[in-house]
Amino acid sequence: MDFIIISVGNELLCGDTQNTNATYMAKRLTHSGHRVKRIIVVPDDVEEIAMEISRARDMADFVLVTGGLGVTHDDVTAEGVAKALGRKLVLNKDAVESMKGRVGNEGAIRKMATLPEGSEVIKNDVGAAPGFIVENVAVMPGVPREMENIFEKLISRFGVSDYHEEQVKVEGFEDRIADKLQIVVSEYPDVSVGSYPKPGYIVVKFSGKDRKRVISAKQRFMELAGLV
Repeated sequence: MDFIIISVGNELLCGDTQNTNATYMAKRLTHSGHRVKRIIVVPDDVEEIAMEISRARDMADFVLVTGGLGVTHDDVTAEGVAKALGRKLVLNKDAVESMKGRVGNEGAIRKMATLPEGSEVIKNDVGAAPGFIVENVAVMPGVPREMENIFEKLISRFGVSDYHEEQVKVEGFEDRIADKLQIVVSEYPDVSVGSYPKPGYIVVKFSGKDRKRVISAKQRFMELAGLV
């Protein structure tokens, strides 16, 4: 399946917070054999959220949204999702139930339980605001441990397909291996080849659905680079 991840929050755009949620989900999805087509960061703005979700739904099988489900003025993600899908915001009884005994403020419960009409609620076991799914959009809180709690309940729904990954560490800089990588890319179009420079060395990653092809591509590169 193809996914797009949308992270909501002004704190991400101004650099106060690292986007670890997107990294976590992208890695889990990739290793489950799925493809992440985009990672998008948007501000706490209803119109911006709605616009990006509308675009993403046309480009991917499923859209994953994190952030903006709390009780403050800038928690407007549910409203943005509702606008993108053309649905009303309503008080969700399942969401209310999921917070009973955990949240004492009735106003806070109503705020976090007001979701797009028809939403399926995903209970948050480690925090307050529940996650929810509506059509092909899943929405989770932005607090990393809360996002992970809900995401791990969702990922099994998407299934698993074959995925294999191999890595090679090469001393030096990319100019040493650029021509070799191009040969491997042309000979193995079904294998994804990535080159990641580090201080004093490069990590070359080979990945794909066919284990034998991935291993063969790695071996071919090592031969070309004089590593065997």
